[in-house]
Amino acid sequence: MIIDEPVRGRVPPPWFWALPGIDRIRAFSNGLLPMPPLWRLQGIRPAHVGPGSGTWTMPATARTQGGNGVLEISAFVESALTGVATTALPPGMEVTPVTLTIYYFRPNRPQPGNLLARARVVNASSFFAFADVEIEDPQGRRIAQAGGQCVIRPVEPPPPPPPTELRPVEEPVYATPDPYLRPVTGNLPAEEVWEENDGYEVMRMFADGRYDTPFGELYGMRYVELTEDRIVATFPASEWFCRFSRLVSPGIVMALANGTAWAGGLCRLGRGVTFAGLDQSVRFYRSVASDGRQLRAESVLYAKGGNLYVSDAKVHDADGELVASQSGTGWYFDRSLRRTRAKAEAKRILATLLFTDIVDSTQHAERLGDAKWRALLETHRADVRKAIAHHEGVEIDTAGDGFFARFDSPGRALECARAVCASVKRLGIELRAGIHTGECETKGREVTGMAVHLAARIQAAAAPGEILVSGTVKDLAVGSALRFEDRGEHRLKGVHGEWRLYALAE
Repeated sequence: MIIDEPVRGRVPPPWFWALPGIDRIRAFSNGLLPMPPLWRLQGIRPAHVGPGSGTWTMPATARTQGGNGVLEISAFVESALTGVATTALPPGMEVTPVTLTIYYFRPNRPQPGNLLARARVVNASSFFAFADVEIEDPQGRRIAQAGGQCVIRPVEPPPPPPPTELRPVEEPVYATPDPYLRPVTGNLPAEEVWEENDGYEVMRMFADGRYDTPFGELYGMRYVELTEDRIVATFPASEWFCRFSRLVSPGIVMALANGTAWAGGLCRLGRGVTFAGLDQSVRFYRSVASDGRQLRAESVLYAKGGNLYVSDAKVHDADGELVASQSGTGWYFDRSLRRTRAKAEAKRILATLLFTDIVDSTQHAERLGDAKWRALLETHRADVRKAIAHHEGVEIDTAGDGFFARFDSPGRALECARAVCASVKRLGIELRAGIHTGECETKGREVTGMAVHLAARIQAAAAPGEILVSGTVKDLAVGSALRFEDRGEHRLKGVHGEWRLYALAE
């Protein structure tokens, strides 16, 4: 199991709590503090924060996939909620979630790209902060909404003053990628297994070790008791689950309660029946030290009437103290009625397309070696994704060390390219970037058409460190403060005619 490995990342030093709340979160997104263990485990990142608002991202990989194929997002949602509440704090104060409810709108399944959590503080007083969070999948569809209360209180003991100047930190280099970047492990049952057996028989196969979930492998979660009316699961209070302190993140406790409650719902599936989670509401009673001892969650059937299923789950620490309680609601329906996802219809839109690529990447990889090159790429990808999210773009594809993103306006694409090119200077590398605005065809996340080929060819024609754009982009940027330098006529491979290109000036 991954959590048996030595922990990566570090919790912040004591002076962290003496910073204004918004500066605490910005210290992570600006690389002034090392990423905490939980974020290195799951790839959670703050993309952009302001006073009382912010966005967080997490890869939508199968790494947190549960037994029913849906991604477990409790830790992601709670990170966004607690993080945005933190932005409203003065120095020396902290927030702790006491209630959190998530409403689910559609099954959240693995796919390329990032989940996005848009969070805001709705109300804050001297004692409490209420925040809500909207969660989108990589296609921009809202998959869930959450809200919760956090209690505000002084940090004890009072923190020491922070340094007068914070400098970028050097993240450690490891021989293997962080857990969220590795190939997904786990052995989920095929669809036929669910069709040919009732839910209790399939869940017994999980308990007996015949099947395993990626979520269980990531968190170390195991079913230790399983009957048709009662589920008991455990996982260790690992240091991997720490964020801003050496306490287990409340989102991890919620994930244990949630995974146990949904297992109870799956146990009651009849043959040919499937299950959809509707909501989960949790209350947190006490903190849990990351001492490696086992947390224990128990789920029991609360009510079942017709298609509706309601369960209660309680989480206790290793001393038997109640840590959290949860109520979850689900709905049973005939598997044959489940609508297969309709193929996205193609449509033509006007979009600004950005391509980036690292200059001389092969030579850099040979010079640095595999481990250091992987670490550099991980940092670079995080920087690019943060810039794309900040400038309201959509990541379309990532191939090797290059990115392809779509924007609604040339200005946002240009500012994003400028931010990305600036971010790589501290890494000792340079980028080429190409931008073009034109009509393209979209089908789901896929973007195709001549405009895509043009943007890619423009990027290939750019000099090291240069942001090269088409004349269309230059013309659309008229009236902005941006300046361009004429780079003359170019013949672009695979594109008819000559194209006048321009470089974005410093």
